[in-house]
Amino acid sequence: MRSRDTRERPDVAIVAAARDGDRQAAEQLVRDCLPLVYNIVGRALRGHGDVDDVVQETMVRVLDGLPGLERPERFRSWLVAITVRQIRDRWRTGRAWLTSEPLEDTGDGEAQPDFADLAILRLALSGQRREVVEATRWLEDEEREVLALWWMESAGELTRGELSAACGLPPGHAAVRVQRVKERLETARGVVRAVTASPRCPDLAPVLASWDGRPSGLWRKRLARHVRDCPACLRSSSDLIPAEGLLAGLALVPVPLGLAGLVLARTVGAGSAGAGAGAGTRTAARTAARASRTARTAGRLAAKPVTAVAATAVTLAAASGAWYAATGSHEPGPRHAVAAAQSPGPSSVRPSPHPSAARTPTSTPTQTRTHVPVPKAASVPTAAPRIAGRHALRSVDRPGDYVSQSDRLGVLGPVGATSSEATRQAATFTFVPGLADPHCYSLKDAAGRYVRHYAFRIRLDTYDTSALFQKDATFCPRAGATPGSVSLESYNYPGRYLRHRDNLQLWLDPAQDTAAYRAGRSFVLTAPWS
Repeated sequence: MRSRDTRERPDVAIVAAARDGDRQAAEQLVRDCLPLVYNIVGRALRGHGDVDDVVQETMVRVLDGLPGLERPERFRSWLVAITVRQIRDRWRTGRAWLTSEPLEDTGDGEAQPDFADLAILRLALSGQRREVVEATRWLEDEEREVLALWWMESAGELTRGELSAACGLPPGHAAVRVQRVKERLETARGVVRAVTASPRCPDLAPVLASWDGRPSGLWRKRLARHVRDCPACLRSSSDLIPAEGLLAGLALVPVPLGLAGLVLARTVGAGSAGAGAGAGTRTAARTAARASRTARTAGRLAAKPVTAVAATAVTLAAASGAWYAATGSHEPGPRHAVAAAQSPGPSSVRPSPHPSAARTPTSTPTQTRTHVPVPKAASVPTAAPRIAGRHALRSVDRPGDYVSQSDRLGVLGPVGATSSEATRQAATFTFVPGLADPHCYSLKDAAGRYVRHYAFRIRLDTYDTSALFQKDATFCPRAGATPGSVSLESYNYPGRYLRHRDNLQLWLDPAQDTAAYRAGRSFVLTAPWS
């Protein structure tokens, strides 16, 4: 597959100028190459904590070795080959290189997002594209290197010749390895379909009895045997589109702003500071080391939309300090304004003991929370009730219907005093502190399954401990369309709300400034049915 528009590739003249010592050309070269390097390293290392370090070290080695590059037109193949060597070094040594000081332990015990999480969140992937990304978790570590390169080829970022050169293999041998990885990825896609099916194949339960919920190559092989021999599971995978078609033209995962600043500080900035040895250089090194640790901490925070803006501000400040110390520049840099919107917070509210009424919540100030801007046409409520414990959620525009479930999918259904115990139990949920943010909520049913969105469809699934699941299963309460009602806004897709459609299915839909939409996403908290 050929690369996309060659204008997106580093110009040979820029490579030659950077090789000859032109600082502006070197900076441009770093900016042009960083997204490719970041995506290859991130996917090959599965978002390991050393990704930022490996990316930085790769770019340092690239600029250090640039004076010896005899053929600038082959720069891209040379760049990818260096990237692959750094990935292999990381797996071989299993350590971080950039600082001798240990990385500060956050001590929060949270599950950190892997690169699949980041790709899904930052590119807003859904449907089969999301399934392809999730399937990458089921591959072996040694398969990820080829996967990362083939992914870039399919997206139009690399040619097959560049892929072969990076692997150090003849084109024919490289093609065999790529084909093997593609086959395993397709197998993993079938496994993802089977595991996430609703209802799940009953014959799969004995196979999953001892599974800990973590995808792996070993479990891919075990589950693939069932999928291959099960007519029902094969049928569920019959509509899968070839991965190449899904990846063609897919955008790269954006490079975190803080990481970009640190790479520039360590490469271009460090190079220009070479003449100023002594105390200034030592200060620059210490500053860059501190900034590197700050970037990794901010990277963990940036996985949360609530704190992404603040994390970016912290990282930009650290990167700016590293750049200043490295270059000695006294020129004022760009000013980054970060405005944190003050949201009126929730107040305590208890549900009415009768299913037909609920008290009106009272708004009180609480913590600052920043969201991705919602379209201006959308009317976004600012008051939010405080919820805890067991509740039923009665629809505002369909007073006899409640949030419920059918075959693990979220629906709106009628519930009353004469309904069966199973029906009343299916419409009762326990509100617990949010898996991704304790200031929001997660909803559990009687079986311990969590309400979450998957491809924007509301469903109930067993907690798999992943960071993505935590975000998918976290909802923030907002004031509803009528006094005493609430709306549940997605934590990781701000501006999307849990809402029933005309067919009474529950979805995560984007905000609209219409009375029908506001009523469809508003619910009254009532006493639990069971």
